Amino acid sequence: MGASVIVPTLPHGGAEILALRKAGKRPAELVIVSLIGLLREMNPVVVANPLRAYDWTFLVDLPVLVVANSDTPQTAVRGVLDAIKTMPACSLSLWLADRQIGQHLIIDGVSASPNGLLRHMDAQDRRNYAGIGLNNKDYQSCK
Repeated sequence: MGASVIVPTLPHGGAEILALRKAGKRPAELVIVSLIGLLREMNPVVVANPLRAYDWTFLVDLPVLVVANSDTPQTAVRGVLDAIKTMPACSLSLWLADRQIGQHLIIDGVSASPNGLLRHMDAQDRRNYAGIGLNNKDYQSCK
């Protein structure tokens, strides 16, 4: 028998971005990683269960916004953020949909957490992301 091939686990929507990357292309927009289910957004949306481990290598050098709710388990959110940070993404931010606030973790490839403090989004950032994840009927659970 031949050697078995281990296929990395990709979150829903990750295979399409991986195919682009293998073709030497990349998404034109910010990639949204939703930990709260499907989102109706113009940007590419990847849906992940925050309690599962995934292969995030398809996000190398891409701008990424992780969307969660304040009741999403913090350790699970941190695990997803840490995994994406190690790729690294060229920018990485966390948006809490239910509170409509967020924080930057990486900006233009540089950690946004000097002295261990995260950089909160400014008014322009909050306007840019306003409404993401608010309408419960626009997404379904991905568990």
